[in-house]
Order: sequence, then structure tokens, then C-alpha cells
Amino acid sequence: MPVSPTITSPVSRRVPATNRGILADPSLASAVQIARDTQRAGTACHTPIAGISLADWKRKSVDDTLLAAVEYAEETGRVPPGHLPAGPLLVGGHQPTLFHCGVLVKNFALARLAQRLDGTALNLIVDSDIAAPLHLSVPDGSRDQPATRLVPFTTDTAARPWEDLRPDLSAAFTAFPDRVSDALARWGIDPLLTRIWPSAIAAAEAGRGLAECLSAARIAMQDRMGHGTLELPISRLATRAPFLKFMAMSLLDAERFAESHNRALGTYREANNVRSRTHPAADLCWHDGWLETPFWCWHSGDTHRRRLLTQVTPTSIRLSDGSGFNVQWALDSGHDLDRLATALGDWQQSGLRIRPSALSTTLFARVFLADLFIHGIGGSKYDEATDSLMADFFGISPPPYLTLSGTLHLPLGGPFDVSSEDRSQLTSRRRRMLYNAQEFLDTGQAPELVDRKTSLIHSQNRDKHDTSESSRQNRRQRFHEFRAVNQELTRHTIGARQALDGELQRLDRQLDANSVLTNREFSFCLFPEELLASFLDEALSELE
Repeated sequence: MPVSPTITSPVSRRVPATNRGILADPSLASAVQIARDTQRAGTACHTPIAGISLADWKRKSVDDTLLAAVEYAEETGRVPPGHLPAGPLLVGGHQPTLFHCGVLVKNFALARLAQRLDGTALNLIVDSDIAAPLHLSVPDGSRDQPATRLVPFTTDTAARPWEDLRPDLSAAFTAFPDRVSDALARWGIDPLLTRIWPSAIAAAEAGRGLAECLSAARIAMQDRMGHGTLELPISRLATRAPFLKFMAMSLLDAERFAESHNRALGTYREANNVRSRTHPAADLCWHDGWLETPFWCWHSGDTHRRRLLTQVTPTSIRLSDGSGFNVQWALDSGHDLDRLATALGDWQQSGLRIRPSALSTTLFARVFLADLFIHGIGGSKYDEATDSLMADFFGISPPPYLTLSGTLHLPLGGPFDVSSEDRSQLTSRRRRMLYNAQEFLDTGQAPELVDRKTSLIHSQNRDKHDTSESSRQNRRQRFHEFRAVNQELTRHTIGARQALDGELQRLDRQLDANSVLTNREFSFCLFPEELLASFLDEALSELE
């Protein structure tokens, strides 16, 4: 009989600690109305942004982005999932990794919400981040002594953005599911990976990048389970007209954007008592007359991303990566926004990559695309800063977003019934055995020592408030007597302490084992398909 999911308090936004636990803030049921209300408000919003009403911005961005997503599906040989552009647009995103079930539940929620709302689900593949990890962690050992080992799916370990990595079609890639299945066989697990990895291999054979291959496996799984979403890599979104216009707007008003950006981060750090100047993101700073922007840039083949830098004057804008790329572009106060957007697209056609930071990705998605954006726990926390930035830079009320995550344990036999509190109690008991050994003696055992310890305690209590010189001398003498009698008493508890030490060692082994047995970070593709499907159905049962 399936276990109902445990709903974590939405106020905490903490990782669900229990198996099959779900965090939804706000509730999934209320998210339906939020998406409808946000779509209605966005359609009627005439707040000007760079001289264009937000409603027009959003309409054009949504139309073009959905067109790009449909084209991407068809280009990869996939039948686009059903969607209704007139309905609300639900958006989420993540790196193209084989992530854990807490991330996967967001993708399924996108699809289920879109079905409920007669709308569209869009997942953004963040292929502009540095690729990591390039392996899966799988359980090893036995239930009594479990461990993890890494199974790589590529031999390429260069630190490059996902979009620049290619699959090598070596055994590391093609035989990847066989090695994972061998590792899981000892646990009696038949992983979903074996049924979806052929899609990754097919994508590789068709010349797709590694990010697209991994995404192809996940997309195959979602389609297989009836929860497909439209997909669009950030590398494609960043070259489309709406995003290029957003980029141009941010660059033309770079100084004001940086001020709003840094104020938002400062507010976040103060509210959350964060001391790090790079958390949740680094400030945009000046360097020798150049101002950092919320975009990364690099050329194909580079192993490092750099901040896109700018200098804006009344007559020109200069862009640079601080290295080889440096252009100057004249402003004419006429149609600078459209002209610069076109130029940004042309430069990218010639091999330059310009991609948004995490914060600017979410900013564009929430302001210009989504009627409801679905975050994981980490992203939702950082979006406190994005909310402040929206209000400051755009002058709009931030639209609500949904925070969603979950925990599912691999079927590894279940955890041992021990806790860190159990360990604290044992260590406290051991300490008392050393300093209050008389409490653990049998009746009548070592009576002289027990009487002497009792007498010392009474003497200590009598002198507690006596500050005379003689009392201080007595306390020094009692200290040495306490130490001597304690040493004698502990000799009578050696056997008990040895037994307790053995219990502590057993408990430590089981606590270490539980860190593997209850690890929520194991990839969704390691799970049996039936277990995964039942968890996702329960997690989204509010939307039935």
C-alpha cells in the first residue's frame, strides 16, 4: 500500500527530511489560482519598460519562446507535447544533469499544472553553466556497510559550459547503463536508466551535445510517464529576439541595473545575516572604468567564462570580455534598443557566446515569460534578491512563485533505527561513567569509595558560598581528592564502559550507513520506474 507523502511546513522551506516527503510553498492547489491571476494581471499591465508596456514585452516574449521550443522539439525528432498558448505559462529550469527526485518533481508539476490550467509547461535547460558533475553516484557495499562509488558517463573532464561539451561515444557513454545496473544488482534494483539511455545514445549519434543527450534521456522518461514539457536550452533562448532585447535594455542602462542589482543583494545579505560578498551572487563592480554586467561571455572552445563588461556614454556603448573581445557601437538615440539587440545577435552568430547569469535568467523568466515560475529550495531563497531587483529596477510588484521539492530514498533496505540524539545520550552516559562512576555500581559495590565520594560532595555543597581563604584551600584539597576517588571508582566500571564503547561504535557504523541509505541526492534514473511513478503521483495528488 503506497505511503502518503509527508507535507513539510511551507514556512521553513527546508529539505523534506522523511522519505517521500514533499515541500510545496504555496500549496499546489493554490498555485493553480495564482497562475491564473498572474496571467490576468500581466495581460493588463501597461507599466513601461524601456518605452514598451510590460504586457507587450511579455506577449512577444512568450510567443517567440514557445515557437522556439516547438522548433527545438521538432529538430530533435520529438513530437511536441500538447500545449495551449492562450492558457497560463508554467516555467521551471535546471542544469542538464541527471538530478535527484526533488528536482524531477518540479518538471512533473509543470506538466500537471499545465494540464489542470489548459496552459503550457516549459522547462529551461541551463546549458550555459559549467558542466558538473560528469558522473553518477551509485550505492555500493551492503546495507550494514554501504558506500557510494562514482560511475562516469564521459571521459571528457574539461571545465567547460555544458553547451560546449560533446559526447565521446566511448564505452564510458554507451555502456553507462550497464555499469550502473551492475552496481545496483546487489541491491535488487532494476533502474529506469536502462530504458531511457537509448534516447541519449540516439541524440549523440545524431550529433547533439552532451547536455542535449542527458536531457534527451530525461525527456524520454517524462514523455514515457505522460508528463512531457516543452524544452528550450538557455543557449537558444539567449539568441532569440526577446532575450536579446532584454539584454540590450540591461546593457544600455547598465549602471542603474548594477545599482539595483547590488542593492537587492545587500538587502538579502542583511536580512539573512550573510557575510559572504559572493552569496547569493557577487556584486557587479567597476574595473578600470569597465562595469560588470549580469551576463557571461566566452568564445567556442574557451575553458573559462568571463563577465561581460561595458562602458556606456551618451554617444556609444563598448563591450568587452576583458580579454580578446572588445567592440564599440555608436548610439543615435533613435532605435538603440532594437539595433543593439540585433548587433548582439550578430556577434553571437560569429562565435561569441553571451549568456545570462543565474539571477538574470530567473529575472527574464519571471518578468517576461512565466505566469508561474517553479523553483527548488535553493533557487527560491535566492529569488528574495530577484524580487527586490524587480521592484527597484522595473518598478513592478514581483509575481509570486512556487517552491517545490521532495525526498525519495532508493530501496536499499531502509535506514537503521538510530539517530544523532541516540549518540548524544550514549556519549553523555559514558562521560558520567568517568566522573560519576558511583551511579553505575551495583548495590554494596566499593562502599568505602562511594561513602568517600558522598562525603566530598556534601563538603563541597556546604562550602559553596564560603569565600574565605580557608575555604579556598579546602576546595583545592577537595579537587585532588575528587580526582583520586574518581580514578578508583572508574576501575569498577571498566567492563560497562567497554560495552558502551562497543555500542557507540555500532551506532556510529549505523549512522554512517544511514547517510547512504537515506541519501536524497541519488539520481532519479537509478530508481525502479514503478517506485518513481508512485512517488510523483502522490506528490502531485492535489492537482488531480
